[in-house]
Amino acid sequence: MTQFNIPSDSGNPSVMTAYQKTVKNCRDLIEAGQYGPAVNMLSGALKQSPRDSIVLRMLGHSLMMLDAPKEAIHYLTFASKLDPKNPDLLCDLASALRRVDELRKAHQAADDALKIAKNYPRAIMVKARLLQSHGQSQRAYELVKESLNEHFDTGLLGTYGHLCRELKFQSEGIDAMRKGLEVQGLPRPNRQDILFVLGHLLDSMGEYDEAFDCFSKGNAMSNEGSVVDVEKYLERWSKEHYDSVPQADVDGSRAVFIVGMPRSGTTLTEQIIASHPSAGGVGESQLIDRLTKQNPPEEYDQAFVNECGKSYLDMLVDHFPQQTTKRVCDKMPENYYFLGFINRILPGSHIIHCRRNPIDTCLSIFFQRFGPRLAYATDLGNCADQFLVYTHIMKYITETLEIKVHDAVYEETTKNPESSIRAMLDHIGLPFDNASMEFHKSKKSVHTASAAQIRQPMYTSSSQRWKNYEKYLGPIIEKLSPVLD
Repeated sequence: MTQFNIPSDSGNPSVMTAYQKTVKNCRDLIEAGQYGPAVNMLSGALKQSPRDSIVLRMLGHSLMMLDAPKEAIHYLTFASKLDPKNPDLLCDLASALRRVDELRKAHQAADDALKIAKNYPRAIMVKARLLQSHGQSQRAYELVKESLNEHFDTGLLGTYGHLCRELKFQSEGIDAMRKGLEVQGLPRPNRQDILFVLGHLLDSMGEYDEAFDCFSKGNAMSNEGSVVDVEKYLERWSKEHYDSVPQADVDGSRAVFIVGMPRSGTTLTEQIIASHPSAGGVGESQLIDRLTKQNPPEEYDQAFVNECGKSYLDMLVDHFPQQTTKRVCDKMPENYYFLGFINRILPGSHIIHCRRNPIDTCLSIFFQRFGPRLAYATDLGNCADQFLVYTHIMKYITETLEIKVHDAVYEETTKNPESSIRAMLDHIGLPFDNASMEFHKSKKSVHTASAAQIRQPMYTSSSQRWKNYEKYLGPIIEKLSPVLD
């Protein structure tokens, strides 16, 4: 988590000035994920002190979380000029620039951070991830390895392990992860991160029992979370309520929503489409979720849906101002909850529903460290329950609300890519282009857990992966039996 240190006149929070208390309240809002209120309060604070680099940095961070990267870069750039020796600020700027594919400037900011703090782990990590997201994993590996050789910082081990796995240096990565787990007083987040990375390395070596043990231990360090209450969802989006919500007076055809369960092929699908010369992608935008929370469902009137539709389209323009980018993908998987809302605020938008074998999907979720956003992911039984909820919701959306979606089946896409890709492109109104077949050669950056896989040609090895762990999966296979072919 990004840290913001707020000094007081004496170092004692009890004697903070009113302004410093306001800034502290802003930090608390950010830590609670309340980015919209934080932006409003920070904007007010900035009027009082327009050259406060801490406020500027927090504003930039909050705007990034609100999918306004260009505004964020404006404030972070100004802050870095006021506080040019702050490596964390430069790391923030590099990360923001990476989001909008300002590659040269992002590297410059990361390099400046490393000049200030030569072996600063966060700067090394930002630089390595920047290199990896643009297909330069070998350079990223060399950078991290050199840093670890100089100083064995466990905070870098997660990045190092992912790179070792991608570059087929599994034995080297496994040794480093095991060494990290032996460190006394290892912080809990570091231990958890290392366990997950070690699990993936062992899995790639066919050491399935030990891999499953690592994933289980890693997940046990997080609190179990409940699944969505499907009855509340169906009540909120009853057919009567859906029919009563007006459509916005906007053209939503530029927007492409890629939805489904996490780890169902959403990143692959986005990269295939975004590799098309007339398309792009914004990654996993949280904007739809935030828009739904601005008003209660009973207040979704014409003015509100118009405002929401315009806000979303403005976000797409912020990322892709050029008119040649005719389609922009949003691959937030959980947007399937909001397809009724999306259909109303963005008429003409396109929906691609990613589907994958239920057991493979649940296992892959369990093997990924998602954090609090997907609390159900820490328990296989909860993963199966959530899959059943998702199936119920998608059936309701397509059959009762009659919202049109295109099913992109992961196993079919990997087995017969050309026919699947042609169908996707046809659904969103783009002509076939061979660039989508060669998505792994794309220079566009990838920022999710699937980044390494997306740099490879299409492969089928992830299909039926669950059979390697079948002896651990009896209970969830039984739970999922209603949705198994």
